[in-house]
Amino acid sequence: MLCVWTIIVPQVISAVHAHRAELPRELPISDRLHPQDGPHIDLHVRVEAERVLLEIGINLVFLDWLGDFPREDLERVDASELPRVAKRLEQVFADQVRVTADGVALVPRIIDIGSNDPDEALLPLFPVSGWRGLRKLKLEVAYPFAGASASGTLPNEIALLWPFYPPDLLSLEEPQPPLEIAAEWSAEGLRTPITFTSATPTHNWRSGESSLDARMAPLPPVPTELLPVVPSWCTLAFLVAGIIVLAGWFWKRTRVGMMSGAVFALVIVILQPSFLPMLALGNAGLKPPPEAELREIASALLTNVYRAFDADEESTIYDALARSVSGAPLEKMYRDVRASLVMEEEEGAMSRVLAVEIGSISISSLEARRIRDLETVFYDAHITWEVDGRVTHWGHTHDRSNVYDGRFGFAIMPEGWRIISSKVLSQRRLDGAPDASNPDDEL
Repeated sequence: MLCVWTIIVPQVISAVHAHRAELPRELPISDRLHPQDGPHIDLHVRVEAERVLLEIGINLVFLDWLGDFPREDLERVDASELPRVAKRLEQVFADQVRVTADGVALVPRIIDIGSNDPDEALLPLFPVSGWRGLRKLKLEVAYPFAGASASGTLPNEIALLWPFYPPDLLSLEEPQPPLEIAAEWSAEGLRTPITFTSATPTHNWRSGESSLDARMAPLPPVPTELLPVVPSWCTLAFLVAGIIVLAGWFWKRTRVGMMSGAVFALVIVILQPSFLPMLALGNAGLKPPPEAELREIASALLTNVYRAFDADEESTIYDALARSVSGAPLEKMYRDVRASLVMEEEEGAMSRVLAVEIGSISISSLEARRIRDLETVFYDAHITWEVDGRVTHWGHTHDRSNVYDGRFGFAIMPEGWRIISSKVLSQRRLDGAPDASNPDDEL
């Protein structure tokens, strides 16, 4: 069977290359069919309280490239064969995948392994590797911490060297280049996309180097200055005019006093001096910030809506989102933003936000308003913005950019500035791909 395989595979590869040569060269990666043929791997690294955990999915092409894994049927791994494969893989990882915590090498242990039952309808997508490309193993490789770190205190630094880079069988280059391995690194509540290459096979992580707070855009402080019903300069103008009129009446110069009082009052109204704040009367609520600051607030809050999804846990995402959104819109915005980050064409994989670019911000309806039994400052803004996302899927990265246009309501709530209403007016993919989603239901 191996002889037949060595004869057929080169012929199939040549046919695939010939077919690919007829395709438009500008065809973007994100438009190719997925999953792709050849050796592939999903790699997610988690730094947990007492270990580094590698969550790995590899197809059988990748498995056989790692070494000799004898089995009855080359196109599958039977359940009875999984323990033997796990033991062999554990030795491969011990020999070649180097994980260190504060310079101390960690010893791997495979704690879970399983195989999939793929859909036969996907088999035509694997003309080169057939079932070996479609069938995959799921395994968890744990690297327990040693010494002080084993007590639950995270190491200061963790390094992972990934040594496996099989050739890209679909590449038209000769010789075929090694694959780049796109992965995700989860630590201290944050997910970060990373890439391993044969030239840069090591990723170094340092505790406390990044946090969700550090990724959030800063907000201007909530205004505390009150807006009086009668400004201090207005009271001063009346007092000065009154004193001058009374002085003119006392000195029998009523007409002169009235004219002088009017002139002085007019000067004060024009200059609007603020050096006597105690003369202000009444309370008309908080003094609104200038328009430039209102635009800064809108930009920061909308950016932080997306930055909340950098968190690794759903509960943390929701709590972080509550730092930007208040009231009934919170639940809807959580669902809508999450839905907008899911790439259905990548088997429902969730993309990570690379960048949020705020475009134009047009302020309107700045006013004092009573909201939820609270006298507060409210304003409405029309905003355009772009979101760049990246999904890591079977060792590849696929980028997608969306441009949005919407209206938002912002207000000072007891917890600070918050988004209290939102409506997406339009959205479009920058790559020109059709977008059938309902603009009213996504961000």
